[in-house]
Amino acid sequence: MIVFTVDDSGLIKDISRQLGEYSAKAPTVLMQAINAAAKETRRMLADKAGEAYVVQRSRFNKAMKIKNASISQPAALIKAKGKPLELLDFKVNPKKFAVGDARPEIRKAKVLAKSGLKRLEAGGIKAFVARFQSGHLSLVQRRGQGRFPLKTLFSSSIPKMIGDEKRVYGLVEPEIGDILDANIRKAIQKTIERGQRGSSR
Repeated sequence: MIVFTVDDSGLIKDISRQLGEYSAKAPTVLMQAINAAAKETRRMLADKAGEAYVVQRSRFNKAMKIKNASISQPAALIKAKGKPLELLDFKVNPKKFAVGDARPEIRKAKVLAKSGLKRLEAGGIKAFVARFQSGHLSLVQRRGQGRFPLKTLFSSSIPKMIGDEKRVYGLVEPEIGDILDANIRKAIQKTIERGQRGSSR
């Protein structure tokens, strides 16, 4: 969870000064800048997560929801939700369901983009792709020597990946202040330009 909040007392005064004759728009400018910064940060988090993990970037973006700031509440919230993903959602080789002689000798998988594929075998028990009655495919492993029971193999959740201090959030967090400052400048400029266009009619 990432919160965009500001000590708006001094900031509002500074924005008002820069707006000049449009100073009454300062609270709106701050709200717009915070919301724009939150959206930009969400995109950056999705990009970094997509670079670090072998999961489609669109999945990261969809998992993060933004609660927008308002004039009375100059704070935006980015919150990621999601359960642990099945290992089959990551890179698995081979990934297709197969039976009999077509079944591969070994399956390999990786979660991190920069890591190598690892053999999916523990205690001599190999993982395989199973198709359930619903048609759903999962990468599973037997719990013992018998055919059943099976356990589905899982990895990290999207919130955990986004919160990765080493690979994702830790790389974006130092830039958040600059992102907000840049969006404040943009919002100020747009407000002044709109005001000038309106007064020239």
